Amino acid sequence: MLESRSSNGNKVIYNSYRTTEARDENRAGKRNMLWDLTRALTAALLVGVVPGYLWAACLCATADRVERFVYGIGLSLMLVPTMGLLQAKLFGTGLSLTLTISSVLLVFVGGIAVYLKFGPAKKSYETLAPRAAPLGLPTLVPLIAALGLALAAGSHAILAGWTGPLILLLVLAAGMARMLDAGNPTVPEPPAEAIINEPETKPESVARYALLGGVVSLVLVRGYLGPLRHDWPYIRGVDHYEHVVMTNMTISTGTTESFMLYPPGFHYLMALISQLSGMEATNIFPVLAPVLILLPTLGCYALARRMWGWQTGVAAAFFIGVVSYGSYMQFVEARYPNLLTVHFLFTLAVGALIVLFAAPTRRSGILLALLGSSVVLYHQVATLYEVVLFGLAALCFLPYLLTRDSRRGYALLYSFALLGVLAVVFAWDTYDLPQAIAGLFGGSSGGEGGEALGMALGTQPPLTLTHLLAMISHPVLWFGTLGAILLALEKGRTGTPYALGRAFLLIWGLLLFVGSRTAASGFPERFERDLAIPLSLLAAYALVKVVRSLWSPRRRPVAVAAASLTVVLSAALIGLQTFRNLDVAGGPVSQIPPQLITTASQRMMTPKIEDAGEWLRANNTGGNILVSPYIDLIPSRAMLALGGYTGMQSYDSGRIELARDLPPFGPKPLEDALFMLGHPNDERTFRLIEKYDVRYVVLYKRFLPPSEMDFRAFENSKSYEEVFENERVVILAPRASYSNP
Repeated sequence: MLESRSSNGNKVIYNSYRTTEARDENRAGKRNMLWDLTRALTAALLVGVVPGYLWAACLCATADRVERFVYGIGLSLMLVPTMGLLQAKLFGTGLSLTLTISSVLLVFVGGIAVYLKFGPAKKSYETLAPRAAPLGLPTLVPLIAALGLALAAGSHAILAGWTGPLILLLVLAAGMARMLDAGNPTVPEPPAEAIINEPETKPESVARYALLGGVVSLVLVRGYLGPLRHDWPYIRGVDHYEHVVMTNMTISTGTTESFMLYPPGFHYLMALISQLSGMEATNIFPVLAPVLILLPTLGCYALARRMWGWQTGVAAAFFIGVVSYGSYMQFVEARYPNLLTVHFLFTLAVGALIVLFAAPTRRSGILLALLGSSVVLYHQVATLYEVVLFGLAALCFLPYLLTRDSRRGYALLYSFALLGVLAVVFAWDTYDLPQAIAGLFGGSSGGEGGEALGMALGTQPPLTLTHLLAMISHPVLWFGTLGAILLALEKGRTGTPYALGRAFLLIWGLLLFVGSRTAASGFPERFERDLAIPLSLLAAYALVKVVRSLWSPRRRPVAVAAASLTVVLSAALIGLQTFRNLDVAGGPVSQIPPQLITTASQRMMTPKIEDAGEWLRANNTGGNILVSPYIDLIPSRAMLALGGYTGMQSYDSGRIELARDLPPFGPKPLEDALFMLGHPNDERTFRLIEKYDVRYVVLYKRFLPPSEMDFRAFENSKSYEEVFENERVVILAPRASYSNP
């Protein structure tokens, strides 16, 4: 051990490896980007891709290898964590390496057995919609004006403040003018059970994979460029620290219920990857997190391809992955479970619902049940979406189908019933369903799930429409609005599957928009970000109709000229937004527009704060630590994650009073932590230190609000011994419980 003296004469203890040279050498050895990325990606492929591929081949009828690959990812993310969870519950242990390997093998071998027994799913309804009819001159003229104005507003900040309403009126006029279009002939209804689209030619296949590969490359550049240039070895966003803590808890105990009310899916997934790669969770996120924004891209491709064809699928992937900020901001703020669930798994569940509309078989029903229940396994807000949207689908579609189309009706009823059973199993412990059910029938409490929902309702005001425009982006919002109108007014009989899918997409977008505009939804900010998914799908639908207007036969020269100008303006508007998004993504996190991100989320880990966290891990002898609510605006959970602790959590007084997103144990421990930080020499503090087994007190040396904590009182007290100090952090040990490790 090395000893030195701080400026006030107190003794400071460092481990010998904390010299600068040794520290940098240690980090260089642990943080090789390419090696870490290889290990993490290999483990992620073995956990989240390979096991579900044959399940997808058996359950999902498609000739598109990419679509089958995407559904294979979704099934892997559902089945493998579920298998790990079941084994951990069965043996009463954490998720060990043995259970990790057995979980992967059981799902993989099960997929082989199912595929050999039942064979691949038969192809049916490869694309639901017929080829889009071109847009006529009445639609193109106001659309040209809207796109020109949007392009001007995007180029000049002065125009951006007042042009939004005018652009919206022009887009609405363009959509409504579709009813006057002479170029929108009635489309004959397709056969009841047939593949609508013609077989894809080899040039089309090459073009599809080339374009989709280009979109995927741009998405990966958007995800990795900024972190590689500015963040490494850290990752932008502060919410990932809580996920590190819960991943470690999953490995050690198999449960996170004492830390936060959260479904187990995401943390079992990360625990599986951690165990299989041999990497700690703190080192996995910096290399693997940027890959996550690729999942919404693939999910939107699969859903849009099933509805309208591969051209629309590629366009939808581009809109959500490159043009919109919705999914990207979930990554920037480290809201990975929401990104993984709402922007990918729920999108696939909607795709599975559309597959069921087209091919009402047992296999498609099981596919919908598995993917739909995975949403409950991963995230609360996505569960809320699913309950409302699938509930509306049942109310709106089932009565009609059961009386007019019994085959589809019974398939949908069977699938929803199976989904409900699986969802109840996943939610039983997480949301304390027995207590919630008792509360519905006059019990005293609604359980932890009901209390958490009650905390959120009405506590977050909706953001401005200007913020919505910035989050969704000009191209996605205007093309998405146009797409919604065109889809709602689409003429001709297009078959039951397409009609049902079209209605569901419109309901989805409308529900998220309404939820983003009211505090009664509980999560208006998340509704706003998640609105990017249906809007990207609708925007792709509208854009493809615009582009196809160029090749319409027997069109007048003026109509061809209008279509050409519309395409040019569309490309300019989308290209400008793409350039700006990639420029922002490649810069430091502080370059992200302030209206899109909170101040706290811009802060990342620093070497000085990490030094303190590594000291805590090296000297972790059990118990808990007491940490300032924020250290340079990095939350206290960062020290818990770095030091290998699960408590005590600490919030500032404003966050406690808001009573939103409180841990399962309620506000009392948080209030106790705040009292201890503000009254270091009080007798009650000493009793609380003993009660909570506090081994170390970790304080940030600047910006401590005097009303909540008194750094000088800690500094001058004889009841605490200073054991670590640098320019940012000081760590003290209560003398009554301190022992030199």
